[in-house]
Amino acid sequence: MRNKIFSGLLFLSTAAVIIASVLIAVIMYQGSMTTMQRDLRQEATFIKMGLEQSGKSYLQALTMESGKLTRVTLIAPDGRVIYDNHVAAEKMLNHKDREEVQEALASGIGLAERMSDTLSEKTFYFALRLDNGDILRVARTTDSVFATVAGSIPYMIAVVLVVALVAMLLARRITDKMVLPLDHVDLENPLENDTYDELAPFLTRIAQQQRQVSEGLKQLRQKQNELAAITQSMNEGLILLNDRQNILSINDSAAKLFGLQDHEVVGKNILTLERGQEVQELLQKVAVGGSGESLYQKDGRFYQLCGSSVGGKGSVLLIFDVTEKRAAETLRREFSANVSHELKTPLQSILGYAEIMKNGLVQEGDKQRFLEKIYSEAGHLIVLIDNIMKLSRLDESANNMNNLEIIELKKLAEGTVQRLQEQAAGKNVAISVSGCEAEVEGVPAVLSEVIYNLIDNGIKYNRENGSVEITVAVIPGEAVLTFKDTGCGIGSADKERVFERFYRVDKSHFKETGGTGLGLSIVKHGVMFHKGRIELESELDKGTTIKIFLPRK
Repeated sequence: MRNKIFSGLLFLSTAAVIIASVLIAVIMYQGSMTTMQRDLRQEATFIKMGLEQSGKSYLQALTMESGKLTRVTLIAPDGRVIYDNHVAAEKMLNHKDREEVQEALASGIGLAERMSDTLSEKTFYFALRLDNGDILRVARTTDSVFATVAGSIPYMIAVVLVVALVAMLLARRITDKMVLPLDHVDLENPLENDTYDELAPFLTRIAQQQRQVSEGLKQLRQKQNELAAITQSMNEGLILLNDRQNILSINDSAAKLFGLQDHEVVGKNILTLERGQEVQELLQKVAVGGSGESLYQKDGRFYQLCGSSVGGKGSVLLIFDVTEKRAAETLRREFSANVSHELKTPLQSILGYAEIMKNGLVQEGDKQRFLEKIYSEAGHLIVLIDNIMKLSRLDESANNMNNLEIIELKKLAEGTVQRLQEQAAGKNVAISVSGCEAEVEGVPAVLSEVIYNLIDNGIKYNRENGSVEITVAVIPGEAVLTFKDTGCGIGSADKERVFERFYRVDKSHFKETGGTGLGLSIVKHGVMFHKGRIELESELDKGTTIKIFLPRK
């Protein structure tokens, strides 16, 4: 801008001086022409007066005095040249057809300007009719005018150069002065500037644009913060990649999975950070097909990788932890296999005894024993099916906490003990309930089943003349049910698995007690249903202590 203003001012001033000089030269030329015409008129008048007084001899004297600057010609009325001070009269053509001669014959005065055939120069003619009818013509070429103007041209050029130099200095100073307010414009606060009034609309527009940009940036930051809050709170991993597979964004879950710091990896290629075969295969699927999935294993956990292309300008990777899902699927398969096996065993026993009796291979005295076996196996089968159904109901109700009631645990435990007194007496096992009253919110049938299974296990796996002690206690925020027996105990290798479905510590002892391997699994699911937890302490041949912690109302 500064250079444009300077160039414009310099050009304008220089052009003005040049144009002024040209106009002055034109004016000088026109003035010289006018002066020359006036001089010719006066000179013609003086010559006319001399001719009238002295005759033609005056022309010879005039020529000797004034030289040949002015051409003087005397022409007869018929156009014949009588006298000329530049060319011999007899050599000149008839001048009757000359414009100035014709005008002078007609009106007494004639003017003309043309190229002279005799002098071969542009010439101005003035003709004056004498009293005797002759035409006195004086002429002067324009060379003298041009010479006058040409003589002033060097001075004009010098003036133009001097004025151009001064104009350049002034233009530079004026430019600096004009641009100075613009250099100090505060664009951060455009409406607070003290500058040219012509800039007010421009500065006002800048202020409006700043407000719009500020509001837009504020909204963008808000949306960015909202997106960051959402992505950072996700349990799933989220990675955004550009078209060159460089990381644009990564949330905490994904960074934690790969053992990275999210602020250190942005802008880096994902393959420089994680070169696992699963990741490479997923990126290849996304690049070719637009989407893909892959299973990724790290530190003993399984992750589902899902990728999708975003219009060919990048891709999104989602990472789901499917360890529990795979474990649940494995447990479901194992449970199905165990159910099939557990159901098959008593059914085969029933089928075998029934087939022997059907074929008449049983003596009359053994029939009663065979029927008792069939009855026992059928009863075990019913208990097994009933326990399986209980587990199924607990699984289905895991997320349904409706229809809860206030339960007094000590009273519930005492009622459950009454149901098992006969079984305990059969093994000479003493059962006692002590402690304080404690209320929890839950489903009475489920908690009763939990207590029943724990007491039942305490009786089945106890020694003769043993005991089962149930204690109810209250701690801040929780109620504690403690079951302590004097049974055979559980080895350290089995403690982590006793709550699994169909898991049995001693299968030979199971045959004697008739257990299904689902009792403690029902206990675990029942406690989890009530948002509680279980602790187990046990040593072989020293008994077992199980504590159940339930949240209080």
